[in-house]
Amino acid sequence: MDRVGKILNTKVLHIKRSFLPKQMEVFAALKKAKFILYSGAFRAGKTLLLANIAIRTCVENPGCVGLLGSLTYPQLRDVVFTVFKQEAMLYQKALDDAGIPVTIIKKFVSSPGQMRAEFTNGSLVHFKACDDELKLRGYTLDFFGLDEPIDIDETIFKQLVGRISGNVLKKPFGILTTNPGSEAHWIYQRFFLSGNPQYATVKTTTYDNELLPDYNNYIQSLLDNYDDDWVKRFLDGDWGAFAGQIYKNFDPKKHVGSYRDREDILYYIAGVDFGTRNPSCVLTIGITKDKHAIIVDEFYSPSTSADLAKEIQALHEKKYHYRKVFCDPAALDLITQCEQLKIPIEAGINKVEPGIAKVKSLLKKNLILIDKYCSHVINELQAYHYEKNKLNSNPTEKPAKVNDHACDALRYALFSFKLWRNHTLGGFVKQVLWEI
Repeated sequence: MDRVGKILNTKVLHIKRSFLPKQMEVFAALKKAKFILYSGAFRAGKTLLLANIAIRTCVENPGCVGLLGSLTYPQLRDVVFTVFKQEAMLYQKALDDAGIPVTIIKKFVSSPGQMRAEFTNGSLVHFKACDDELKLRGYTLDFFGLDEPIDIDETIFKQLVGRISGNVLKKPFGILTTNPGSEAHWIYQRFFLSGNPQYATVKTTTYDNELLPDYNNYIQSLLDNYDDDWVKRFLDGDWGAFAGQIYKNFDPKKHVGSYRDREDILYYIAGVDFGTRNPSCVLTIGITKDKHAIIVDEFYSPSTSADLAKEIQALHEKKYHYRKVFCDPAALDLITQCEQLKIPIEAGINKVEPGIAKVKSLLKKNLILIDKYCSHVINELQAYHYEKNKLNSNPTEKPAKVNDHACDALRYALFSFKLWRNHTLGGFVKQVLWEI
């Protein structure tokens, strides 16, 4: 190690930076696990911890390369990059106060698509928006960190896992710092349920952050101003208490079971959401005499319209003999190909809000049941949520367009099928206000 590296190691790493006990657990976990989740509630110091881990890793390991990411560029610029610079300046101040003429960061570069921090010792940190895994290809990394990956698709995580090869670090790693979300989320599945020793989790709450100014009054103000869902997720740090969740009435213990071979199913319908790069979804729904909608089968995979038409044809002719297939109305080519194959298909009614209201109503009345092997629709119903506003805080009334393919297929089928339509003397009224 050169003289600059030694000075940075001995002086910079020993500045008086206060860390919470839970944050110190993350530093300890880095010595054992390859992937670490800091699952934190509101004001748990998540981004600050991420920045400090990146800075210290770069200082201790000259020439290493890391990547820090969040979902959007504004969030990356205004939160992650800003906190990183602020923390780096604390380390620089420690050097300046000690009278050591060494600059820790040689250069900050800040422009869309080209945001990075270049260290004096040759280390480098890239800052990237993580809205498309294709943007992350080609990097060779020693570590990565994701801020609020609860909003990030799993393909991003998988891409970054493939990018860390440890050219400098003997033990490359990835760290995720996030608010909790649904237990169906890929983060929860990987870090809490997989049992993989490479995955470590440190869970914290707002109550753990005793460094908050006016601690007691601050906590009480949150309790007074937010509902129970928000408090459970953002104050208590609980997974499963998903603020903004759309189908809160969905309960796997109540709605999921062994339903595939029920003898009281009279006939089948299907809902179809089409995707080429994103998954296509075909949900097969059995209808009983007492008007239960039983999801007995699911197809879930990226497909061309020709391949998906053949898949639907096979399901129709060999097994289910659909009474009607309700398709994504934007998938005109798929509808045409299915018609040519003699499949009883029609464009589903794409009324999002009343469609969601119908699904909510049927769930509330326990008229939707799902076979336990239909894992994608089970997971999506738990994770389906409203978008956040521009400040990325409070949910809006618009569903987020992520991991919603089974939810869309279900909505097309249940809102379009005549069994649950409202009729008037003048005929069918397409848009109905359903009881929520």
